Amino acid sequence: MDSDTARRTLKQQVTGHVRKCAYSLVIVDEAEKLPNGTINAISPFLDINTHIDDVDYRRTIFIFLSNTAGNTIKDYTAAHLNSGEDREDISVKEMELLLQGHLYNTGELRHSSLLSRYQLDAFIPMLPLEKRHVKQCAIEQLMKRRNKCGCAKDDACLSARADQIANEIDYNGEFSRSGCKKIASKANLICPLDTRREL
Repeated sequence: MDSDTARRTLKQQVTGHVRKCAYSLVIVDEAEKLPNGTINAISPFLDINTHIDDVDYRRTIFIFLSNTAGNTIKDYTAAHLNSGEDREDISVKEMELLLQGHLYNTGELRHSSLLSRYQLDAFIPMLPLEKRHVKQCAIEQLMKRRNKCGCAKDDACLSARADQIANEIDYNGEFSRSGCKKIASKANLICPLDTRREL
């Protein structure tokens, strides 16, 4: 799809949804993969004067998901850990400055009017998950299946099964490549979740 068609399509989709529902949530996933300039089509909707073509965008929340700074975040987090500090010690302000620096200078979205017109209110990073975080996800999934696993009242059993799942996940250094995305399916292999309902 060429960028003109992509811009037109995106604008029409957003306008159509907001026209139907005054309180809307618009999520643009993988924003960095859109054809060049496409994201600029919705820039007018984020301006202060947001009543366009009889559609009011003031009650619309826009969320743009992007992995454009993924390696920058991973490298920063790894450096922080290697210096002996916990990732929990990384401040929101640090990460916001890091993300802004990346997006405004080197990111795929750097030519977007969303950035040049300062239309984004917040930059929220998703920090990479370490093995201990993956284990927490596994424990959560196993808790839903606790009776099916033979671990009904045995926390050591639950922890051992969570370790088993966490060890099967692919890691890039100290970080999970897929976060917790594969945990539910791995937990299902160990102890299936009974989704049948009694009639």
